[in-house]
Amino acid sequence: MLLELQKIIFKFSAVSGNKNIKLFVYISVLLFAVSLSNIPLVAANESVTANKNISRSGVFPQTQLYPSYIANPLRTTFSMQYMHFDKTEITNTSERRYNLKAGGHLGLYRNEDEKTNRGWQLTFSGGFQGQFDPAASQDNVGWDGIMALSLEIRNNNAFAQRLGIHHISSHIGDELIERTGLKRINYTRQEMRYGLLWFMLPHWQSYVEIGKGYDLRNKTLQKPWRSEIGFQYENEKYWMSKLGWYMGTDFSSYEENNWDINASLHLGLISRVNERKYRIGFEFYEGRSPLGEFFQRKEKNISFGLWFDI
Repeated sequence: MLLELQKIIFKFSAVSGNKNIKLFVYISVLLFAVSLSNIPLVAANESVTANKNISRSGVFPQTQLYPSYIANPLRTTFSMQYMHFDKTEITNTSERRYNLKAGGHLGLYRNEDEKTNRGWQLTFSGGFQGQFDPAASQDNVGWDGIMALSLEIRNNNAFAQRLGIHHISSHIGDELIERTGLKRINYTRQEMRYGLLWFMLPHWQSYVEIGKGYDLRNKTLQKPWRSEIGFQYENEKYWMSKLGWYMGTDFSSYEENNWDINASLHLGLISRVNERKYRIGFEFYEGRSPLGEFFQRKEKNISFGLWFDI
């Protein structure tokens, strides 16, 4: 059935000729990956096989099979950060900024085997990230809109994979344009990405990811390839039943920045209530600006913030 659906989508995309239909073509690729993954798909909500394996499926799961990268500066979440910059190459901005994020993940559908911990899930992510300058009447420096559609595959207790589409559309704040005369470079990046995550030890995870942009709006400045690697620790019950600590490191590099390394470090406290995670802590970052319109500008900052993962 999945292969038949794939054929229909490809046929429709050929007839349409609309660039937006590429989204549906890539969805079909995700479905095709599921058909090759040897993960059983079931039509019923719950089925029991001869060896007593229990397979569950359902819409809108509350968690992810592929955990988020804690220290990734582009992670979609709700957060408020007070940032202090030791270095910034963005002209006419102060050494202090507020960083606001609004977004999260929505599980669309999951199928999993409770005995083997194998399963797959389709997840949509979306969010906003903006920086504001308190020394200039809270003017907006810039903001990015981020969306993603991912197929998450949990192979076993040790490994998980993610294959999907990731989109960033970046903008410069109107007030900064008026003060400086800056013009948009029209930074928009849409890429296919693949990630592999290893559950190393209890509470410890490591990951690698590669992305290739296929829709780059500024073809003069932007280049397709991106790489990422990181480690993270998360223990939600280190001191008591609802209080623990976490840390994460993330290293990324882009072909469009000559593969210079961007480094991010997170450290703080974490509390979990039901399926929601609440964090308070510090972030250190050095590398290209996380705001796409300023990707050619280097920055170094430390921030204190609150993060709400939903």
